[in-house]
Amino acid sequence: MIWRMIQSLQLEGLLLLCVVFSEVQRSHTRVLDFVCSPEARSSLNIITALETAMKNCGGSDQLLVPIRLPCVKIRKVTWDQKSLQQKRASVCTSLGNLQQAVDSAKGQPGLACQSSILQRLKHNIQNHLKILRNLEIQGAPWPTEASCTSQETKSLTKTLELYGRLLRGPVEFLLLDLSETSCS
Repeated sequence: MIWRMIQSLQLEGLLLLCVVFSEVQRSHTRVLDFVCSPEARSSLNIITALETAMKNCGGSDQLLVPIRLPCVKIRKVTWDQKSLQQKRASVCTSLGNLQQAVDSAKGQPGLACQSSILQRLKHNIQNHLKILRNLEIQGAPWPTEASCTSQETKSLTKTLELYGRLLRGPVEFLLLDLSETSCS
């Protein structure tokens, strides 16, 4: 009887291990799809939808509380000299800072439509961060240095424009660099 219980536990453990392994494989495949496929990246970019929703809000795009926008400027010469770890750290820092700023601005009284857009924006930023943090990049992480200064704005339109530049600039450059080594 004890032997059967041990065999049963071993079988359950093996099944659990198989399920975990398949989830890890599927997660890794999704990340690689994101790195290797511009179409996959494009499907995650909701800037146009958010800009359309902003136009449908009616009234002003002004928020009551300013948002601190991270710097998204890239100096190509210094970018090319950075390791992949440094590039990812820089991009994740910018995305993380924008996510915190958006989170602090959402839920403003009397701005239900704008708050809804901010919530969708925050969720999209989180998705990008999850993917970028799950990338397998060899080497130790490096601290990032600010290459330019951030700015504040109360304009939701300006915030969306900056997010679009962040996705088309630093995020895309990082993924292009990764695709050279990860995609066949």
